[in-house]
Amino acid sequence: MKKVVGIMGFIIICIIVFIVGVNMGMSLSINIANNARYGYFKVSYEGKVIKDLKYGDGQLENYDLYLPKGNSKKEYSLILYIHGGGFTGGDKGSIDAIRYGEYFANKGYVVASVNYTLRTNETNTSVKEMYDEVILSLNSIVKKSEEEGYHLTEMATTGGSAGGCLAMLVAYKNPNELILPIKLVFQEVGPASFEPELWGITDDIEKVNFVNTITGENFNVSDINSKKYQDAIDSLSIDKMINENSVPMVLAYGLKDNVVNPKAKYPLLEALKKYNVTHEYIEFPNSGHGLLGDKDKLDIYYPKIEEYLQTYMPVK
Repeated sequence: MKKVVGIMGFIIICIIVFIVGVNMGMSLSINIANNARYGYFKVSYEGKVIKDLKYGDGQLENYDLYLPKGNSKKEYSLILYIHGGGFTGGDKGSIDAIRYGEYFANKGYVVASVNYTLRTNETNTSVKEMYDEVILSLNSIVKKSEEEGYHLTEMATTGGSAGGCLAMLVAYKNPNELILPIKLVFQEVGPASFEPELWGITDDIEKVNFVNTITGENFNVSDINSKKYQDAIDSLSIDKMINENSVPMVLAYGLKDNVVNPKAKYPLLEALKKYNVTHEYIEFPNSGHGLLGDKDKLDIYYPKIEEYLQTYMPVK
């Protein structure tokens, strides 16, 4: 019975909040999206892409690898792209992934676009399990790159929405345990906290369903005030992971986002300021989840990403 309630809670929260919200936020038009969101990264790709590489036995435990033209240099940097989709959808072959992969590979970076097991009624995958899969993928990415003649020495993570959340988790949860040193994060509209109240969830039963869905735990209402319950939330809330040694980040959020509550970013911004972490926050006052309402801000956000890459992870 608890499992059924948890699944129903997930359907209510994830489908209504994420999927319906994404449809609303992205409904302007495909032409506007292509021009404003992807036109900046449109290039004539000169490198090589290897698709559908496996890093595990799961159906979605795979990735695409974008390699720069030639492999004459001794060392390369990795940009790990993680797709969005509300933790329930999306794919490594999205237009975002292709644009980022081709563009940054042309710049001289190795780019990997990784899939992870999505949350469904059959899988019940938690955000923690998705994070674990992305971490697992790094072993295969480094090994395959080496086989292709690209020796990786450092990395940056990036993504949007759910992918932005996972990109931050990879960079800030256990950075000293990564197979490659992390140098930078750039992400947009990624959930940065899973405190239910920041998502507008006030009913105790809905709170527990939400937390169980995200963390994979099996809490009851009686656990809400317990340390274990709070620790589970904190274990996936980025603001709790930030410290004086955290790597720089470029982040963008829309104030009219109806998918990820704009309030959910404030604890992260406060933590970045508290620990003097170098960051650039670009606010999109007229935009929803797709960041389509402020082209002038896109013209700031994308060049800022390149500026940070040149500063903290320049092409060798």
